[in-house]
Amino acid sequence: MRLRFAQNLLLVTGFWLAACSSAVGDAVTPDPSQQLVPYQTATVAPSDTALETTEAPPSPTPQIYEVVAGDTLFAIAARHDITVEELRAANPGVDPLLLSAGIELVIPVAGAAPIAAIPSPTPVAAQTGPVDCYSTAIGELWCFFLVQNTNEETIENPIGRVELLSEEGEELAGLEAFPLLNVLSPGQAMPLVAYLREPPSDWDSARGQLLSAYSLAPENDYYLDVDLQAIEIEIGDAGLSAQATGRARVAGDAPAAQLWVLAVAYDADGKVVGVRRWESAGETEFVIWVYSLGPEIAEVELLAEARP
Repeated sequence: MRLRFAQNLLLVTGFWLAACSSAVGDAVTPDPSQQLVPYQTATVAPSDTALETTEAPPSPTPQIYEVVAGDTLFAIAARHDITVEELRAANPGVDPLLLSAGIELVIPVAGAAPIAAIPSPTPVAAQTGPVDCYSTAIGELWCFFLVQNTNEETIENPIGRVELLSEEGEELAGLEAFPLLNVLSPGQAMPLVAYLREPPSDWDSARGQLLSAYSLAPENDYYLDVDLQAIEIEIGDAGLSAQATGRARVAGDAPAAQLWVLAVAYDADGKVVGVRRWESAGETEFVIWVYSLGPEIAEVELLAEARP
């Protein structure tokens, strides 16, 4: 459902990471005692046949990282000085929305050849908007690529690509853009999020492309219908934030093992300026603070997803 509330416009400075006073979801600092475990590879058995060999320097070894509560692919990649694309390629079976504590990820060597290729299936039709990028106080770059479902059926797992361009139109960097929910109902819009720790200093503009999205069969039983009730949106007096409160009710009062509510903040021109995702820990009543990385917040839209 889409709720738009125009009030006094606000300025917000933080987003997702603690260094910016905000985050997409609640950031949790990992336990500093946590250790990386070397990723063991098979050892070739010795042969009785003597072979002439050329000595080569040892190759870098990938490592295993155990996910802790609050981790995201963006944060893990930044922490290990690799790109999100490299992390995704090394862990092709991992859903970025389901990073539960205890999952083990392969941390590849930065710049190494990808371990596995990420498939790029033909996307269903969807309307895409411009890419809005914002720099943080510490120089990081967050980009929002808006996708609207113009189909008659729900679409699942939209993935996009954001390209940073020079003034001459040359591509300087390519970033994978992820959704913060897996499904998008007909008529709804949701930003895909891309992050770059050290963007090129001479980038001038950005463009986006939808790489994949799937039509979701109406009779699927993997997702539950969610109704958001008693919604209240309040934009702060100083223009630094907006607060969304309400209750998420699953159709038929079916129990939901996983429940998310996503708050998307827009400015007066309809550009995405901030997002924040709430994840249920068994409760159905939510309070979400969403912050802007750019212009003042004029409207807030809420989206929801539940799984049995």
